[in-house]
Amino acid sequence: MMRISEEKINEIAQANDIVEVISSYTRVKNSGKSYLAICPFHQDKNPSMSISQEKRVYHCFSCGASGNLFKFVQNIEKITFMDAVEKLAQRAGIALDLQSYSPDLTNEITLLLEINKIAARYFHDTLFDLSGAEKDFIFSYLRKRNLKDYTIKKFGLGYAKKDWNSLHDYFRENTEFSDDNLEKAGLIVKSTKDNKYYDRFRGRLMFPIFNESGKVVAFGGRKLFEDDNTAKYINSPESKIYNKSKILYGLNFAKDSIRSEKRVLLVEGYMDLIALVQAKFTNCVSSSGTSLTDDQVKILSRYTSNVSILFDGDFAGIKAAKRGIEKILQGGAELRITVFPENEDPDSYIANKGINEFGQLINSGSDFIEFISNLLAKENKLKSVADKTNFIREIIYFISFIPDKIKRSFYIKKLASEYGLYESLLQDELNIALKKNTAVKSSTEIRKEQPFNNLKKNKQSVISRIETELIEHFIHGDNEVIEYLENNLETSFIRSEHALKIIQLFLDEYLNDGKIDVAKIMNSIKDEKLIEIIAAASTEKYKVNDAGIKDRNAILNSVASIKMNYLESVKGLIKTLRIEKLEREYKEKAKDSSKLDECVKLKKEIFQLSKN
Repeated sequence: MMRISEEKINEIAQANDIVEVISSYTRVKNSGKSYLAICPFHQDKNPSMSISQEKRVYHCFSCGASGNLFKFVQNIEKITFMDAVEKLAQRAGIALDLQSYSPDLTNEITLLLEINKIAARYFHDTLFDLSGAEKDFIFSYLRKRNLKDYTIKKFGLGYAKKDWNSLHDYFRENTEFSDDNLEKAGLIVKSTKDNKYYDRFRGRLMFPIFNESGKVVAFGGRKLFEDDNTAKYINSPESKIYNKSKILYGLNFAKDSIRSEKRVLLVEGYMDLIALVQAKFTNCVSSSGTSLTDDQVKILSRYTSNVSILFDGDFAGIKAAKRGIEKILQGGAELRITVFPENEDPDSYIANKGINEFGQLINSGSDFIEFISNLLAKENKLKSVADKTNFIREIIYFISFIPDKIKRSFYIKKLASEYGLYESLLQDELNIALKKNTAVKSSTEIRKEQPFNNLKKNKQSVISRIETELIEHFIHGDNEVIEYLENNLETSFIRSEHALKIIQLFLDEYLNDGKIDVAKIMNSIKDEKLIEIIAAASTEKYKVNDAGIKDRNAILNSVASIKMNYLESVKGLIKTLRIEKLEREYKEKAKDSSKLDECVKLKKEIFQLSKN
């Protein structure tokens, strides 16, 4: 396995500006000496992530997400550390010797990615190795769907043979992966009848599902044969690398195009997306036939604030469109909706009408008010007063999901104007809906923040205020401050195991390199809590209360303006810690009446220290 040297990793870190990298995924703004960002790791309405460009670390003061450049890319892209190193090296134009690289298969994520890569290559090769009647049958289907060979290769489409064990046999003959590993990857299943393993995908056109960085994390299989009584599409089960609610099919190909076009086209299925990309509509992603999720909307918001939903004209497609509306509006995006004529989908519409007419259709998409109005009118549900009342309430329900107050106000004005109603009346209805939605959103946000904040705490792990200040002095103090700490800080002063581990890391780094580089230190830390503590101490702070984050800029600027005398401050900290240690000793000895003299000496020592 290739080992990338620490020097090369540091070179890559230095060549990438953490602010520029994070701003390619979420909104970042300058605030004094620091930077604030909308945290992409939880439902963040206001900037709660602080970024230190100098220290090259970030910390979210709301959910606790923390780390350095590599950690951010790892978490946002759901990739391994080595993949993050490779991605950032490529971004900075730094060459890596990847010829000698072999994946670390002791890591389950890397293991599953490697298995899927081999399986994707097998399915793809199988498709082009077919012959005779089977080849004619499969390719007649592909040609009927107007798929070109270059498109098939671009998306890595493949074929799973009808045999029960075709893929399984291939892995047994050509690799050393265990059946347990293949089962974890979702490629084989164990029969309850004979306890034997069989291929999950048989007789299907295979669609590799890629994550944002282009790694195969799962597969979708479409049945091709009439005698197959199973579902039309089946997908890989969820795994450590595949969470279907967080995957958008085709995003790995569409990212750059979405940014340049400043719009994303959202479709339902694999074939819809592939047809659009083949027709040069490259800013397109698919929800893979599932209802749009909050996580998928949040991912899209990193690339654009303009979403156009393209749905089939059948009833299921329209229902899916309505389910997606509230999620996209809640994400703050501008939304347009195109519903195709009945019995049409993007694939068939392009084939029948051509690319130009298709482009005109999606550009003439309606907003959600027009969409619901047209839908209800088509169903004859806008005739009676009761129907119209229900329609208005449904629209207001959707408006209540929009986070921007000004935008909500414009929609209320539009609704009042078009239907001859008083704005005040509609505003009253909106206030009722907003109260209901606030309760829903608050509980959702609490659940989403738990993965970062639900860290086990005990007496040894809770860091005191003074221990936190000590860590900050290590990070922000100059060499004179750190040398004073090295000579005067005793490990017995520190009560928290977390604080002690961090201080030991800092002292080791200082002794080895003559400085403390927190971003570099983080590369060697596995404990997420330690990373969070270091990142919080490295970044600018702002106050958070029950009402939210208030006056961030004023607070940050006032903090930045304080010129601290770290040497005098650290001397005070050491004195306080020494007194606390003596007081603990005094309390312990006071329990034993035979140690009265020692108690008197300790009291005198505490008194003398307190006076100075």
